[in-house]
Amino acid sequence: MTSVASRTGADAGELQADLSDLVGREEPRLWTRPLRPLTEETSLGFEVIEFALVFLGVDLYPWQKWLLIHALELNSDGTFRFRRVVVLVARQNGKSMLAAVLAAWWLFVDSDRFEDRLPPFRFKVLGTAQNLDTAQDVWNLTARWCDEDNDGCVPALARVLSKIQRKNGQPGIYLRNGAHYEVRAASRKGGRGKSAARVLMDEGREQQTWDAWDSVAQTTKAVFNSQLWMISNAGDARSVVLKKLRENLIDEIEAWLERGIDELEAYANGELAAPTSALFEWSAPDGCALDDIDGILQANPSIGYGEITIEMILQDSRDMLEASYRTEVLCQWVTSKVRSFIAPKDWRQLHVPVSEIVIPRGTRTVWSIDTSTPDRSTTWIGAAAMTADGRPFATVRHRRAGMLWVPDYMAELAEASGQREVVIQARGTAAVEFIEPLKALGLHVHALDGGTFATATGRIRDRVRDRRLVVVNQPAVDLAVEGGVVTQYAENLAWSRHKSQPVDIAGLVAMTEALYGLEVLEPPAAPTISPPPPAARIITRDDVANDEENLAHAAF
Repeated sequence: MTSVASRTGADAGELQADLSDLVGREEPRLWTRPLRPLTEETSLGFEVIEFALVFLGVDLYPWQKWLLIHALELNSDGTFRFRRVVVLVARQNGKSMLAAVLAAWWLFVDSDRFEDRLPPFRFKVLGTAQNLDTAQDVWNLTARWCDEDNDGCVPALARVLSKIQRKNGQPGIYLRNGAHYEVRAASRKGGRGKSAARVLMDEGREQQTWDAWDSVAQTTKAVFNSQLWMISNAGDARSVVLKKLRENLIDEIEAWLERGIDELEAYANGELAAPTSALFEWSAPDGCALDDIDGILQANPSIGYGEITIEMILQDSRDMLEASYRTEVLCQWVTSKVRSFIAPKDWRQLHVPVSEIVIPRGTRTVWSIDTSTPDRSTTWIGAAAMTADGRPFATVRHRRAGMLWVPDYMAELAEASGQREVVIQARGTAAVEFIEPLKALGLHVHALDGGTFATATGRIRDRVRDRRLVVVNQPAVDLAVEGGVVTQYAENLAWSRHKSQPVDIAGLVAMTEALYGLEVLEPPAAPTISPPPPAARIITRDDVANDEENLAHAAF
């Protein structure tokens, strides 16, 4: 990746020229693949693009065209492949214009495509957002094209309009064929009522409960060829709906990529059902530098086509809080907006390539164990050792789902390495269950009480602040550093697994405990071995009388 810092060899004029020639990425970083080549016969996206240009006078940006072509992929019977589409892109990149064009095409073109299965009078487009004003922003753009009182009115669209309703808190566009476009606030009651053929959910990141989703998503289930779009920038810890949807779709994408052409053939042959939900995400890679040019272009596909420039975004990287900048400008998932106990910027500066870390053979290593809270889903093995140049190195050595595998793994690890020290928090955590089994296997367990755990928490922050720690790039740990929350313990602060949710900080906790064990706790004393007894001697006596016992012949 290329950052501004890596371009310092160029003078200001050359740098400005380099940046002005750059354009945003047309293809998203994460996306659901099509089942076949996308042409005018296999995607209605081409039709939307032409409708926007010819009727609305809108020449869409390259990324918007790419999205429409891929999101409006068709099945062999002409219905939409995707019933649900999740779009993530940084703010101010043209999401509202895209949504308005899509809504207008649905309403004025697509509403009578399947008159026998979905008659126009049952064709409702429903727009929702966290509040009515936000939902109405897109509606207003659409209404402008068919309202005769507006300078931007398209006569061909106005001729099929029945009425535009702006009063009574329920804005609506109603066509003569019965198709209509209404807006509602995204709430428990906002989407209830008649079924909707198309749904636009704006700012999905603001849905902090499942009430609105459960209400609105159900409106499309019983409708033929329905489609729901959720459009947003990245979320944070409170964006529970967006988080779950995104995780599920990423799992589907990864499974597809793992199988590759075999899965594509299986779909084509009818052996597997194709996924009916899609993710299209323009975002910078997790953990990239704030001024990473490639990451900025990946998250902001409108650069070079609209008003957004690289220079504007670089200024944002200096002026905005890091969490806000990553969420809104880099479209990265930021799990918490609390002030990090360890500054993420300071942590990243400690990253060292694995190839540069040298640990002498036989160096004392302290292991540690922590388990994810509250679901016990993953157990993390931390490790700490001194490098050849005398600096402490802490890392996550291993992680795996569940807990039952840990004792056998630790026994094998201790046998292979010769290092048998393990640090575990003594109470209040799932990892407590490992203490006695590991002792029984011959490992030396350091059990930390609450006060000592708080001391260890403060110690790792001190090491980071003073740059006296070596770590490697581990995205899960970096995420824990950014989202980890502490709680008060007596006069100190200690990591809080519960308050950090939904961030899993178990890996960071394991590193914290291992570092404390290495630097503070004493290794077990070497076992005392008694000296061997003196060698036996044969006792012989030549002056023994015939009636005396000769000890040389005694059996002891």
